Amino acid sequence: MDQLSTTPIAIPLDTHTSAKSLLIKRWFLVSLLLSTWLPITFFTLLAPSGDATSTSIAGIKKVFLFLGTAHVPATFFFYVDKGFRSIIREHRLRYIYVPILLTLITGTVFAFAGLTLTAFVLLAYWSWQAFHYGRQNVGIYAFASIAETTKPPRIEERLAIDAGTLLAIVGTFKILGMAVAPVYLHRAFNYLYQFGFVTFLVLLVFSVAVYVKCFKQTTLFKTVFFFTAVFFFLPVFLSTDVNIGFLSYAMAHGLQYIIFMTVISATATDDQRQAVSYRSLGKLIALLVVLGFAFWRVADLKELEIVKSSGIYSRAADFLFGAVLGATMSHFVIDASAWRLRMKKQRDYMKKRFYFVFG
Repeated sequence: MDQLSTTPIAIPLDTHTSAKSLLIKRWFLVSLLLSTWLPITFFTLLAPSGDATSTSIAGIKKVFLFLGTAHVPATFFFYVDKGFRSIIREHRLRYIYVPILLTLITGTVFAFAGLTLTAFVLLAYWSWQAFHYGRQNVGIYAFASIAETTKPPRIEERLAIDAGTLLAIVGTFKILGMAVAPVYLHRAFNYLYQFGFVTFLVLLVFSVAVYVKCFKQTTLFKTVFFFTAVFFFLPVFLSTDVNIGFLSYAMAHGLQYIIFMTVISATATDDQRQAVSYRSLGKLIALLVVLGFAFWRVADLKELEIVKSSGIYSRAADFLFGAVLGATMSHFVIDASAWRLRMKKQRDYMKKRFYFVFG
């Protein structure tokens, strides 16, 4: 327990505030770990081998898939949060114009371009997606490191996590890309997957060496977070089954993000010691439920008979699918700035929302 309580806390007005902040921090860190391990365990051990008629497994899988998809619209909470609006106004290109362009361009490509172009768009999207997942892993480890030791991760630790991300991109081409890529790329994808597998084993050894080197600056929680981040993409090289090799960590990423956005919405108040902001929390839930359902079911439009029987409706469904893909890319663009703590306004915003981490 002593090792879990090494984070200095800013001197509060009373001991009750200090104890409350410490409790919230502990729940926050534990929630992040559970949001990572539970979906990875489920999709690795239960989903692939589960009986197709098992309603319990099918039901749990649907819940994970919905939440994993719905985390993308959660990003748009930044647009309804008055505390973030000044940042949006200062960076209109990133927060307004680029998302609109990405959504329209990608929708148009899927509506009117051929299969070859859409295949390469998907390959680029999946690469960017894996990179985005990896950046969130680095961010989560940074939060855990600051919460536990008040210091950001060392460069060696970031290198180990980033290396795992690059290898995941290499492996993802085989897991997801084989179904859409031209046949002449299949052999290259197989070679890249084999290279990624061997190199990932080397990375695991390297991560242990890094941990030993940084051992004096670690804690129990920080240790768990470090190896969770390093092993995050291991399912890619355990199996080519999409449940294991993609959905496992993709759903974990989504749940992690929902936890972060829940904290932001719940603490959207001028006084960090006030009660939970239920109004802001309600806005986030509305985004998750309404837009999340739309994002989750957009691909099903193509299966409707009225859409199948009409060229216009079919093209419109393709446009909507591409637009959702573009909106997801916009989520990557927005997050790359919103969580950039090197920028003063973003840093001040996040420190206020996560006061129990930054003290």
